[in-house]
Amino acid sequence: MERTKLLTFAVIGLLLLNLLTIGYLVLTSGRPSQAGQLQGPLPDGKGPARVIIERLHFDEQQQQQYLEMGRQHHQQTERLNAESIQLFQEYYSLLPSAQPDSAKANALIRQIEDVQRQIAELNFSHFRQIKALCRPDQQADFSRLVADLAKLFGQRPRPPRLPGDGPPDDRPEGPPENFPPHR
Repeated sequence: MERTKLLTFAVIGLLLLNLLTIGYLVLTSGRPSQAGQLQGPLPDGKGPARVIIERLHFDEQQQQQYLEMGRQHHQQTERLNAESIQLFQEYYSLLPSAQPDSAKANALIRQIEDVQRQIAELNFSHFRQIKALCRPDQQADFSRLVADLAKLFGQRPRPPRLPGDGPPDDRPEGPPENFPPHR
């Protein structure tokens, strides 16, 4: 029973960290590729960099500092996301085996947890750096921005489905007949 609780808590923790990561990815989906990432003039669109700069009313010097911080943050996030993908691929590659190696699976779970924790800490640190970049008269704007981000991260995003992807739209409500009832 104790092992089941531990695994349940681990899965819940991973889900929460993944939701944070997905929220971050949603915020950064409008960014240009890494080659042109956060260098030179700001993009004309409403990407995260533009939104943060406008909402915090950054002056020219703050903008340059923020763009450099954002470039570094993006590089670190990309590295951690690539590591996370590789670990998940290894983890799920254990499934075809008749008797998956539970020691290897547990080791991979711990590694995945560590990478997800690093991503959460990296994002938290990034926003602390942004806060430190703000002048006293910009702190209230920063607080409003963080409150809006907290609302965004509190939502459960559902990725869009492509036509023919997944079950048909006329599927019955509830679990399939062979699933036990949800309690």
